[in-house]
Amino acid sequence: MEKFFTYEILGNEEEAVRIGKGQCFEKTERGAVGYLRTRYGGDSFRKAYVTWHHSESAALKKERHAMSEYVSLYGVLPPWNQRHGGGGRQIYVKCKWCNNDALAGNYGFCGVHRR
Repeated sequence: MEKFFTYEILGNEEEAVRIGKGQCFEKTERGAVGYLRTRYGGDSFRKAYVTWHHSESAALKKERHAMSEYVSLYGVLPPWNQRHGGGGRQIYVKCKWCNNDALAGNYGFCGVHRR
């Protein structure tokens, strides 16, 4: 069963370089740091603060709150949060009636407007 967490990665000058959410299979510091090292490389950060959550939605809410709090303090996102990547070769289709993402195999409609 997956365990979800939020993290704040600190760079060499003890400043936050990334705020994010992750998951691993063991609720230990070793599991979380292993996830971060595979994702960002072994030498790219100095320290990480990890907070565990009961569900992915709780981790997502905490991540959004932490990022908005950081923006309200400093006016910009942390440096590694400013880079926007792609969708991992996924194709995103918007609902025909609203701006939500359409569900796969749902004829181009989201969960609210499905037929």
